[in-house]
Amino acid sequence: MFEITDDAPAPFAPTIPLVDAVAATVSPVVPHGPLVIIGSGHAGYGLAEALRGRDSGREIHVFTADDGGLYSKPALSNAFALDKGAEALLDESALAIECRLNIRVHAFCPVERIDAEARRIVTRLGEMTYGQLVLATGARPIRIPVAGEQDALLSVNDRADYREMRRRLDDLGRPARVAIIGDGLIGCEFANDFAQAGHVVSVVGLAERPLPRLLPEAGSQALHTALSQLGVEWYLQRSVSEVQATEGGYHLTLTDGGELEADLVVSAVGLLPNTELAVQAGIDCGRGIRVDEYLATSMPDVYALGDAVEIDGQLLPYLAPINAGLRALGATLCGTPTTVGYPLMPVMVKTPAAPVCVVVPPEKHDGRWQEERLDDGVQAACYDAQGTLIGFALVGETAMAKRSEWVKACGKDQAA
Repeated sequence: MFEITDDAPAPFAPTIPLVDAVAATVSPVVPHGPLVIIGSGHAGYGLAEALRGRDSGREIHVFTADDGGLYSKPALSNAFALDKGAEALLDESALAIECRLNIRVHAFCPVERIDAEARRIVTRLGEMTYGQLVLATGARPIRIPVAGEQDALLSVNDRADYREMRRRLDDLGRPARVAIIGDGLIGCEFANDFAQAGHVVSVVGLAERPLPRLLPEAGSQALHTALSQLGVEWYLQRSVSEVQATEGGYHLTLTDGGELEADLVVSAVGLLPNTELAVQAGIDCGRGIRVDEYLATSMPDVYALGDAVEIDGQLLPYLAPINAGLRALGATLCGTPTTVGYPLMPVMVKTPAAPVCVVVPPEKHDGRWQEERLDDGVQAACYDAQGTLIGFALVGETAMAKRSEWVKACGKDQAA
């Protein structure tokens, strides 16, 4: 539900070890047979377009479990305040994409199994052999266990989910009481969106403060204050243990014994990579589908891209790394093996009450945050022991006005 800017000028090259037995699979020789892409999101269709730019005649098939329409998933978390329906989010239909790219889109045709040895996929409508296979299977929402009405928890991860959410709220015909489970990035974006649209919003989360994995304490406080001024109420350091249907909506019991009443309960506690097909096929997986610097998996001529991919132990479900992967993988699949180079990738959080831009310091670092409070937010810099800028956090319009300067400074220091 969030984005990373694609215009960062300085390169950032994470150390990406080769997956065991992967290096030998990347060859300048393009195998005979069609290219099959599993997944019709930004990664899947973006790759098909990148390939078409290099090869106008290659046979390309895209398999998807939904209708195959192209839309921006990050737009799901700020569409409500803009009063956009599910159909308004659609950028291009599957048929239009087929015609424009000269590819075959197999809508409502989920892949049930991959036979990597036979180079074949199995679907409910039959089987197809492939020359090269790309897994762009995305990620699914994490479901937390609650007693009572488990189905009351709605996760908004695609247009169908968004359509159902709009239906529930439109049926009320009045401002709703919305309970959001999750104090991270997705939860904060939804909280801003619902509150801006005039709904009564409560956020329930396990952490002590919002966006604890992205922001230093002062940044979290600034975002907390801005969303509170918009009307958001916070129930932190707790979760939901039970949800019961009532005549007027839902009754939530919290893990500390507290209670909430809601008309809509949105679960926004994170995503899990869809690795089931890869695991079943014997492809090496950890937190996600493990790939090397060519985005090759442990199986010959099988690649992976997007939210399901694990790179150097990290999950990078953002637009910028996917776009970098599209360019490189497009070349590799056309016979020019190309490693992926990742730019400096600031995370942009869509909370207009206090917009956020952050470059997260490395997971294991000895850095120290230096924070400066502004009238409408915070700007903070993280320096390592040598004085190198290894990350920053900007919260609020004043700080965001200097975003380009911070990106350039951070990129320059990391490249030095």
